[in-house]
Amino acid sequence: MNELDDIFDDELNLEDLPDSGTDIIEPVSVEEDLFGEPTELIKEDNSILTELLKAKGITNSEITIIDEKGVEQKVNFNDLSKEEQLEILNPIAEPEDNNLDDSEIDLINRLRENNWTVEDFLENYKQSIIDSLGNTSDQNYDIDAYDDQELFLLDLKNKYDLTDEELVKELDKELQDENLFKKKVDILRAEYKQLEDQYKETQKQEFAQQQEEQYNRFSETMVNVALETPEFYGIELEDDEKNEVLSFLLDLDDNGTSTFYKTLNDPKKLYEAAWFLRYGKESFDALKNAYETEIAKLKKPDNKPTVVHKNNERKINSIHDLI
Repeated sequence: MNELDDIFDDELNLEDLPDSGTDIIEPVSVEEDLFGEPTELIKEDNSILTELLKAKGITNSEITIIDEKGVEQKVNFNDLSKEEQLEILNPIAEPEDNNLDDSEIDLINRLRENNWTVEDFLENYKQSIIDSLGNTSDQNYDIDAYDDQELFLLDLKNKYDLTDEELVKELDKELQDENLFKKKVDILRAEYKQLEDQYKETQKQEFAQQQEEQYNRFSETMVNVALETPEFYGIELEDDEKNEVLSFLLDLDDNGTSTFYKTLNDPKKLYEAAWFLRYGKESFDALKNAYETEIAKLKKPDNKPTVVHKNNERKINSIHDLI
């Protein structure tokens, strides 16, 4: 007993123990659980679970859910109940063929990613077109075809008629201070654009003036034709009719278009006008001759009227049947 007492009474000093190259107390292996069974299966299960969650878009076990109030919340997958976890992991059967092509699928994904309705998408698309047109409006200037250095040399050449060597020398001097050079060229470019605007406005005014002169000459010609045309195919034209025809032909709306021009844009009216121009005179002459023939039959030397029997069986298929 005394020897045992001495052993437990003395303080145990690990440093006094001989170094045998091995640990006296064997550490617990992380590869075994408390029952001495390996935990590799647990690790493997966790790895498979992680990959499955990643396949469903869930990283770091973090998932977004919507609570009963409709508010989105981020929670840990491991904090969910077993039923909720199974509901997430169970694959939902999708239709094999949804009849959607790649462009339609891409559109649906864009709507979902941006939380857009179809109306939102169309509005954004329309605005993008407007912005695109606004961004390209300055490209209508011819001077934009020249870069800054070319514009500078062009301006010097027009103003001073320098040689090529002199132009290069002037450009080199200006490029010594690039910021100042850029400022000068921007002002120069704005001046040339203003000149272009003035030129285009002048061209527009000259074109409008030419159009007005042509219209006035045409109007004058048509008025003279109306005055010189007392009748059409034996039908006397009154002044009110002439004025109505001239108004139909010459009066212009806000877009500079006459009713006559808009009428001819109708294919049926255009064909009708073409037919009348081709057969109108013949038709009126045939009607006039048929009318005069019937009047002559009604007249006798003794001035006794003759009864005319109408042939109901005769069908008129063309203007030539009237003759």
